[in-house]
Amino acid sequence: MTCIADANVLFPLLVQGHAAYETAKRWWDEQPDGTVGTCLITRLAVLRLLTNRVAMNGAPVRPEEALDAWGRLSNDPRSFHIDSNPAEHESRFVALVTSREPTPNLWADAWLAALAVSLDYEVTTFDRGFKSFRGLKLRLLEVR
Repeated sequence: MTCIADANVLFPLLVQGHAAYETAKRWWDEQPDGTVGTCLITRLAVLRLLTNRVAMNGAPVRPEEALDAWGRLSNDPRSFHIDSNPAEHESRFVALVTSREPTPNLWADAWLAALAVSLDYEVTTFDRGFKSFRGLKLRLLEVR
């Protein structure tokens, strides 16, 4: 199944000491070529995390190193970039955020969920909050 990988799956792939590295790596190694979608929102989130002192346990990488790490991931044959949004993406996004309680994590998650639903892709994530989005095909990974 074609999926969109959440940043919380992609980030650990690039940080070997991360608690979720082994689970993310096992999942990544099982993916066939051309089946793991990335998009601008996941790219920016991963770059932000790689250069964040707290997320990187006090050792953030320089921007050029973060870009190199992203380049290795995005150039891997398993991944492909989703360059544009389907026409129905905006209306799905609005429907997913309407009548929700305010939370800072809502926006990016709803945008990603709307993209996946519009494209009929699965979202692969560690974030159980995605279960709240109706109509979303979801693969939840668990750190073991």
